[in-house]
Amino acid sequence: MLLIVGLSLALIKLWSSQPQNKVSKSYFSDPKNRKLQKRLVVLLNGDVTTAERLLKQQRQRHQGQSDKWYLEKVIYDLERDRRY
Repeated sequence: MLLIVGLSLALIKLWSSQPQNKVSKSYFSDPKNRKLQKRLVVLLNGDVTTAERLLKQQRQRHQGQSDKWYLEKVIYDLERDRRY
């Protein structure tokens, strides 16, 4: 439970440091994003630093997407890479 709270706070800090026009308001109100955050941390065995780094990389590569999109992209890439 503490891990989830820590991840949420870390991700809010990361996204709040981004320019306002790049942070969607749905991130703060959409419960689906919290579920995706939890799933990402589980895939990374609790490594919040890596989660932040991967999300930041996707933000730089694919600017202008929604927060949900970035979470889904990172999760998809991790699951895809583990299949091989």
